[in-house]
Amino acid sequence: MLLRRLFVLLAAGLLPVIASAGTVTPGSVSVAPVPDGGLRMLGKPLTGEYPPLLSCYRSFKKQPDMGRIFHDELGVKGRCFAAGNVLNGLGQGYCDYPPIWVGEGKYEFEHLDEQMIEMEMTNPDGGLICMIDLDTPVWLTRKLRMDSFTHISIACSNPRWREMTMRYMKDLIAYAEEHYGDRIDAYMLCGGSTYEWLDHLHGYTTADKDRAWADWQKKHGVQYEASAPSLTALHTAAFENRLYDPATEQEKADYWRFNGEVVGDALMAFAREARAMLPKNKQIGAFFGYIWSINNGHMDSERVLTCPDIDFFAAPASYGNREIGKGTGSGAFFHTAMLHGKRLMHEIDCRPHDLVERAKRRHQEVRDRHQWFSQEEDIVGNVREACFALVNHADYWWFDQWGAYYDDPKVREWIARMEPIQQRFKDDMSPSVAEILLVSDTRSMFYLKDGDPWVGPLVERLRNRVNRFGAPFDCCLFSDLEKLDLSQYKIIMLPHLFVIDDARARLLREKVCTPGRTVLFTYAPGAIDGKTLDTKRVEAWTGVPYATGKGDETETGIITTAMPGGWTAVYAWNPVCFTETTTRKVCEAAGVHFYVDDLWPVFANERLLTIHCKEGGERTVRLPRKVSQVVDLFTGEVVAKKAKSFKVNFASPDIRLYELIP
Repeated sequence: MLLRRLFVLLAAGLLPVIASAGTVTPGSVSVAPVPDGGLRMLGKPLTGEYPPLLSCYRSFKKQPDMGRIFHDELGVKGRCFAAGNVLNGLGQGYCDYPPIWVGEGKYEFEHLDEQMIEMEMTNPDGGLICMIDLDTPVWLTRKLRMDSFTHISIACSNPRWREMTMRYMKDLIAYAEEHYGDRIDAYMLCGGSTYEWLDHLHGYTTADKDRAWADWQKKHGVQYEASAPSLTALHTAAFENRLYDPATEQEKADYWRFNGEVVGDALMAFAREARAMLPKNKQIGAFFGYIWSINNGHMDSERVLTCPDIDFFAAPASYGNREIGKGTGSGAFFHTAMLHGKRLMHEIDCRPHDLVERAKRRHQEVRDRHQWFSQEEDIVGNVREACFALVNHADYWWFDQWGAYYDDPKVREWIARMEPIQQRFKDDMSPSVAEILLVSDTRSMFYLKDGDPWVGPLVERLRNRVNRFGAPFDCCLFSDLEKLDLSQYKIIMLPHLFVIDDARARLLREKVCTPGRTVLFTYAPGAIDGKTLDTKRVEAWTGVPYATGKGDETETGIITTAMPGGWTAVYAWNPVCFTETTTRKVCEAAGVHFYVDDLWPVFANERLLTIHCKEGGERTVRLPRKVSQVVDLFTGEVVAKKAKSFKVNFASPDIRLYELIP
């Protein structure tokens, strides 16, 4: 047994690590109490029942050296690792360790043991997150003639895949809990493309999926064709080749709802079984709820983000807004998650400017797709991500995706500087001060033709505008509006609210379209009542007929109307009209407070303020209320006393984090 274990460790490249640190037997490690900075009881609900996770380190690669640096030198005590079985888009294993699931009911758990030895050597006193890869390994892909990594909605429709994968998940958790239950604090259930439950099939179906579609129809009391709508049908729409008309195309809208729910049902079923096996202090997480996910697996966010068996959701920093000077933000509806007592794990996986050169030195292959172009941008960008998470009460991990992201000691120095700040504010839940609320509606998106390049990315496009014009904002799903206290918001943005039935109309009049508030619409708000499509309904919400200003892509295409009841409607048929400058003007007219005059990203709550810029200079920062002190948390300097404004000389680029003391 000892010789076999030594052979396994040698093959895994871990023997030198163990030789320098002493012998550790898998499954019998002693565990020191986890300090406040660890991951114990991940996922703090707003009730404060659990202490929060602050930060951790994650990599696809074997990283004993960097893992030790993060733990020992940077103070990042948590670690995330993957029990992986599949290949990524480069044909590489998502995990450097060999697959665990090698046949039906057959496992090589020694590969999990190998990982746990690395965790013990590099992270002896921090909490661990174990990512469970539920995708089909190669042998199962051949057996089922289907790859869940690329075809997750088809896999979730396949009873055999669900049965076999459920057994694997339960057997893996049972083994991990028996041998490492005192080390692992959380399990992430991962499936679909890039582990993120993403479905890129655009409606493609199989016999299994058709059967699931027929079952869904029976459950919901509707009857359509036995097979799913064709790809040609899904990619055409009766109204302007953009929106489905429910009078003649309700089947298509229902199919997109089904396509989302078949994935959501599977994820929640896995979570339910995992929860039944685990003690209450073990947390369950998943990647879900992405703001840019249109008809690709996350259309069931309203149910999944409220699932009682899932404690936290992970999402990467926004891919389309990472450049220095832009506002990044989460790829998910983080306020929806928090509203339901969940936590968000903000994934910081931004590529350094010289990643390709670093990877070559490590003899690794990476995709050449970076958005930062100097060491200064690497530092400012990474700190921006951590500050965004801190201000929005989100946890985060440093995702060393290809094993070369954090080679620069200067970047690591700033990661280390963030840790004591995280420790200090680990229990702080200061409320939002945002006066802008951006709302997405999955029900309306069911009626949007798949792949529409113009209206499809409306929410993400508008989010990227709002992200950098000098004021914070919140975002949520339409279904949250009934529960939320909306009194703080001066403007509510509803960029794709195509569906307004009687119940929604009552909600809008009672809570959203209220005296003194501005409500922003685009394209065809209220055109669909759930039964028919009629653009004459648009005027009731915009104050002007549908398509007013249709040919205008400038500021004049934005129409502002004082509405009966004392609220203001802002409408642009063409969403291109809402640029950063024009949208800011709309918000200024609504009375939103702006912290800076420039188009700069600002993250803020009642206690913390972050300001980011690409090109700096002396600026005046204006606060919404007078405070006794403003403290620069990176330097400890008191920059203002008894002030409602203060001047700052920003560098180029720069990121500042302030504590506002009442």
